[in-house]
Amino acid sequence: MGAPNKNKAKRKPGRPRKVDSVKELQKKIDAYFYDCDNRMSQVYDKKSGSILEFKNPIPYTIEGLCEALEMDRDTLLNYGKKEGYEDYFGTIKRAKLKVQRNKLERGLEGLSNPTLTIFDLKNNHGYRDESQVDHTNDGGKFEPPKIEFK
Repeated sequence: MGAPNKNKAKRKPGRPRKVDSVKELQKKIDAYFYDCDNRMSQVYDKKSGSILEFKNPIPYTIEGLCEALEMDRDTLLNYGKKEGYEDYFGTIKRAKLKVQRNKLERGLEGLSNPTLTIFDLKNNHGYRDESQVDHTNDGGKFEPPKIEFK
């Protein structure tokens, strides 16, 4: 077995980053939101016999953002919280907040399916249903308060 080569650079574990700088990441995020806001749709107008084009924005989604950034959901989450990606935290957090706000506002305006909106907010943005149970009685019998009449 030979001696280790001291001139060889140490390899960092893991794959190379999909995005090399915060500036590049922000540029891709901005392009995604611009594309969503400026989507154009076409319809045929029978009366005039022509095709009409109109702006038809689409909702922001985490999955759409991931596609625009050419990364999967887990990678996006890593950029938002994993050690070594601290420079990206704020940028990812703002992008996710913008997606969340868009979904919530569309849901409140009735522009999206309520069940799907609730499901998505729970799974992608930390929303949850809570139920409260009173455990103060320690399993004993319930005794109603005593009322005295004078």
